[in-house]
Amino acid sequence: MDFNATKLFISVVNAGSFSAASEKMGMPISTLSRKINELEQALNAQLLVRSRHGVKPTYKGQQFFEQARLGVELLEDAQRSVTSVHKLQGKLRLSVPPNFTLWWDLLLEFQQRYPDIRVFCHSSERVVDLFEDGIDVALRMGNLNTDDVIAKPIMTGEALFVASPKLLARYGTPQTLAEMGRLPIAAWENLNHGFFEWESGSEKVKYEPFFSTNNTQVLIHYALNGMGASQLLDFSVRPWLESGELIQLIPWTTQKIIPLHLVYARQKYPSALVRAYLDFCLEWVGKMKYK
Repeated sequence: MDFNATKLFISVVNAGSFSAASEKMGMPISTLSRKINELEQALNAQLLVRSRHGVKPTYKGQQFFEQARLGVELLEDAQRSVTSVHKLQGKLRLSVPPNFTLWWDLLLEFQQRYPDIRVFCHSSERVVDLFEDGIDVALRMGNLNTDDVIAKPIMTGEALFVASPKLLARYGTPQTLAEMGRLPIAAWENLNHGFFEWESGSEKVKYEPFFSTNNTQVLIHYALNGMGASQLLDFSVRPWLESGELIQLIPWTTQKIIPLHLVYARQKYPSALVRAYLDFCLEWVGKMKYK
C-alpha cells in the first residue's frame, strides 16, 4: 500500500473535496484523483463517494480514514523525532467550549513552552466528532455519555450564585433559593435549553430569567453592572469575587459541581503532540490550583 497515497486520501477527506485539497497541497486535481484511484485498486474497495458538491468517505472509507489517520500521525511523529532539531513541531487541533477564558492563558503558556507547535482551536457549543472534524483533543464539560473516546479528568468547576453589591443594596441579600428566585436573574440558555430550575439537596426552585444568553461573558457583564444575579462557574468569576465587585450568594447551599475532561481518540498510542498537551494541561491546572 502506498503511504503517500494514504496521506493524500486523508487530506482529501479532511478538505471535503479534491479542489480544496488540491489548492491546500499545491497538487493538480488530476494527480490527486489518480493517486486515490490507485489506492482504491490496491485495497480493492471504494473509499470515496464523488459528487458535484465534493467527496465523502464510504463506510469502508471512513473505517480506513480513522485507522490510517492515527497510523500516519505516529509515523510522522517518528520521522520528526529523528530528523528535526526541535523536540516537538507540527499542528495540534483542539476544541474548547466558547467563552472558556481560563484556557486561553493555558494555551499561551503551552505555545511559549512549545513554540514550534502550531495550534488550531475550535470553539463551539457543538460537541465535535473527533474523527470527522479532525480534532486531536477536546475539552468537554459535564458528564460524558460516550465510550468512543478516552477521557482524562482535568478539573471541576463549582456553580456559584453571584451578584454585585449594588444589586443587593436594591433587593437585599437572599438567604434561600426561594429568595434567590425573586431577584432579577440573568441565566445561561442555548437554543435547545429552556428549563430553569435550581436544586440544592431536597429544595427545588423554578425561576424565570429576565435575560438569558449562551455567552458567559455577557452574564458576567450583567452581574458586574448590577443588572441581575447569575449562576456561574467559580473560576470564571474568581477575579471579581476576590476584588469584591461580585459577592457569592447563599454559599451554604449545596452547589452544582461540573466535571471537565480532556477527551481524545481511543487509540493505544496518542501522538507526541497530544501527549505533550495532555501532560501540560495536567501540570498547569495543578500549578494553578483549579482542581
